[in-house]
This record gives sequence, C-alpha cells and structure tokens, in this order.
Amino acid sequence: MSDTTIDSEVEASEAAPAPIRLGFARGIAPSKWARRWKAATPGRKLELVSLEAAFGSPLDARNRETATDAASCDVLIERTAPGGRPARSTGDGSERRAIRLYAESMALVVPVDHELAEQESVSLAEMQFVTLLDHPDHYASWPQAEPWEEAEWMPKDPRAALALVATGAGAILLPVPLARHLINKREHTVLPIRPEPGEALLDGPVVWAVWDAARDDATVQHLAGILRGRTANSSRESAKEEAKNTERAPRVHVQPKKQAPKLKPNSRGAQLQAARDKAERKKAEARQAKRRKRR
Repeated sequence: MSDTTIDSEVEASEAAPAPIRLGFARGIAPSKWARRWKAATPGRKLELVSLEAAFGSPLDARNRETATDAASCDVLIERTAPGGRPARSTGDGSERRAIRLYAESMALVVPVDHELAEQESVSLAEMQFVTLLDHPDHYASWPQAEPWEEAEWMPKDPRAALALVATGAGAILLPVPLARHLINKREHTVLPIRPEPGEALLDGPVVWAVWDAARDDATVQHLAGILRGRTANSSRESAKEEAKNTERAPRVHVQPKKQAPKLKPNSRGAQLQAARDKAERKKAEARQAKRRKRR
C-alpha cells in the first residue's frame, strides 16, 4: 500500500465522524427518525440498532448480548409502564436523561378463530367475554387478568404469552405496535381498543428517548430534538426547553368510529350489541316520556 493511499484513508476517516447509534425496543419503528436525521444531518450517519427487549431498559435485559448492544448506543428508545419513567432517570441529578415521546394505543390479541376476530376493533365492554391471560407486562391499570394457579405457569414475556393465545387459552393486552410486530397472522388477530362514548381511554405504555448523562452533548441533544419531531427546517430549542415540553401529556386523537361489522347471529358479540341497543331504546323512550310530561 502506498503512502498516498494511506494518507487518503486517514483523511477520509478524519472527515467522516463516527456514526451515532440509536437503539430501539421491539415494535418501535425508527425509520421516520432516520429520514429526518439524514435530511437534517447529512454529514453524520445514524446507525439503527434493533434490541430484543420489549419493555423496560435494554441495559437491564437478561440477555447479555442485548445489554451489551444497548450499552454501545448513544440514545435508546425504551418503553415503560403507563405513567412510569425509565430507570435511573428521575431527576436532573440522575445518571440518565429522558424525554417523553408518546403513549402507545392498546390492543386485544385473540386467537384468529375467536368470535371477536371478525371485528376491526373491540370495546372495553366487549372484553368481559374474553379471558385475559396474565403476563409480566400486564399492568394494574388495565382490566384484571386471570391469575395463574401456580406462579411458574405465567409466561415470561409477550412472545410466550402469544403462544398461549394461539392455543385458545385466552387473550392478552399489548400496545398496538408491539402486538403487530410479534404476532403470527395465521394464529392471532389484533383488535385495537376503541373507547365508547363516556369511556376513558385505556392507558398505554409510554415511549421515551433515554441516554447516559455522560453522553449529554450537542449531537445527542440534536438527535433528541429530531426524535421529538424537529425537521431540517425547524428552529432548534434549547435542551432545557425541549425537556420541559416533553413532560406534557401528549394530545390524544380519537379516531372517528367506523361502522361496526356484521356479527354472527347468536354470537356473544351479537348478544352484547342487542343488549346495548335495547338499553339505548329505553333511554330514548324515557326522554320522550319526560318531554310529554312537561307539555
């Protein structure tokens, strides 16, 4: 190899900074952030690192390879319990920095041949006809799951819980993106949970951008802004202002209610719909009776 070739390789190495590594939990799609980064920062590569952990910090994963990969990342995208925060990120003096990105919507996963599987979505009321299987990531704020007679019978993770769902043993609750990422379409159906009038939304897990305080430099702050939605044409806020804004709860957009699909006669879903329609008719009759009395 000539001296000229060596000098050229050294110059190229000095001209191209090392890639910044973004690790992300299962079920989280980072492609939109990669596109924004490329448009805003063409001189530095963003390296995406898929991590096996679905919930909690990948740094604490039992799998040593996952923990090692997570430790090599500059920023991690983690999923926490509803209302929770990433580990070791409770304040300004914590060893990790964290900004809240968004809360995930929830879904019920049922066997593909379940009566509810023909529907496009499911309400909380309809879930009373389903046996919810307990698993380590089923949170207390969700409808109660059926407890296991023996603690060791509980599936160790969402993938193991889905294997039980496929047998017809019951259904599980998961955030929509993770459910769609993990299921087998030949064995499972994902039913997003829709709120009925007057019902509160089911709290979903929260997705965060997290990084070590020791890595808190201008490049990481720039990436944090892009994760929050900053584009190449956006004006940059200060890191302090960004952190302040991300603590606000995200605005929840309720999708317009779609027309319900036809249900099988005498199915549980049809019985529930008939009972709901009867209750609505009684309410309407009661309102009409009151108006007649006032006249």
